[in-house]
Amino acid sequence: MNTKEETVRHMTRRLKRIINKHMRIEKLPIPVGETLLLSPSEVHSIQTIGNNKGVNINTLGQLMGITRSAASQMVGKLMKKGLIEKRSATNNKKETLAFLTDSGWEAFKIHEEFHERHLNDLLNQLDEFSDTQIATTSTILSVVEDIMNKRMAELFDI
Repeated sequence: MNTKEETVRHMTRRLKRIINKHMRIEKLPIPVGETLLLSPSEVHSIQTIGNNKGVNINTLGQLMGITRSAASQMVGKLMKKGLIEKRSATNNKKETLAFLTDSGWEAFKIHEEFHERHLNDLLNQLDEFSDTQIATTSTILSVVEDIMNKRMAELFDI
């Protein structure tokens, strides 16, 4: 019989494999429409901006788990591709807000449809698990994320 420690070690190894596979996928360009290829980080930035209309650069970085500088660079890249536009906040001209353009919304929609298909696949695969089991898994992942946040704070002085 497995002890709790053995189970956690096994779970940690599996999580590392999942992360490594995800990292490999994250390096592949994503087709958005007929002619446009975007990096996964560009697509995820579009998703975050689309879900948070008028998000400022600091908040964009926080939502994506990246630095303000990285968020600012991403906004610049997406502006050059015509997918987002920057505007000054009405109450603070120094604050920059990001909005999707019509092309950005099209990319957003295409990727949302992609995610919807994959979410449906996942839901079908998880159909055998109870809501309680899935909620417990979510709670465990939250604890793992908290541990990672602490580790990052120690390593990067965040």
